[in-house]
Amino acid sequence: MDSVKLVLLIAAVGIFFNCAGTTQMLPDPTESGNLIIGSLIFEIDGYRDNVAVIRRNIEVAIIGQVVVNGEVKNFSRWTTTDDNGYFYIANVPEGRFAIKGFRTHLIGLGDLMVARELIDPMRNYFELKSADVLAMTGQLFDVTTKQRIINFHYNIVRLHRNGLIDHQQRHRLDQVKLVTGELVNAPSVAGYFIEKFASSDWSSYLRFHLE
Repeated sequence: MDSVKLVLLIAAVGIFFNCAGTTQMLPDPTESGNLIIGSLIFEIDGYRDNVAVIRRNIEVAIIGQVVVNGEVKNFSRWTTTDDNGYFYIANVPEGRFAIKGFRTHLIGLGDLMVARELIDPMRNYFELKSADVLAMTGQLFDVTTKQRIINFHYNIVRLHRNGLIDHQQRHRLDQVKLVTGELVNAPSVAGYFIEKFASSDWSSYLRFHLE
């Protein structure tokens, strides 16, 4: 390998690691910014003869209503879970929020879209959707900002053999048995982010959500 190619290779490797490191950093809080946190575990319980637990790379859609300069505005944003199923969106305005839905991919099933209407209280449950595009609409937003944190806690969504979906929300996981037989234990979502981003300025606000 000649010297020019070697220099280019070193530069490319340096760029890769710099980018990779940047994506793992939790942005510092802005003056009026708030932090959305949560966890999503997607279980497939016999649907089309598949049994699986998905945590990683789930794209989660968060919608709501926020206040910007005294004006109420609609909010919609996508985020992606990390390897352990946790997600966040940093520096969002004050407001009310909800999980609109999520999408993921499983070999053998392809792309899966799960969402809820968030308009009719009687239909405020998740459903398997066939559409390729998720409409970021709704009116029922039940999670509010507390001490600059919007905490969705743990969400366990199970797709059954018949296509129906169950949704559980928990503040912590104590000996929770998943469809694969795995038993999971985990402290509060806030505790996970405090440990993962120990030097973050968000830690002082996250401590109010240790449960």
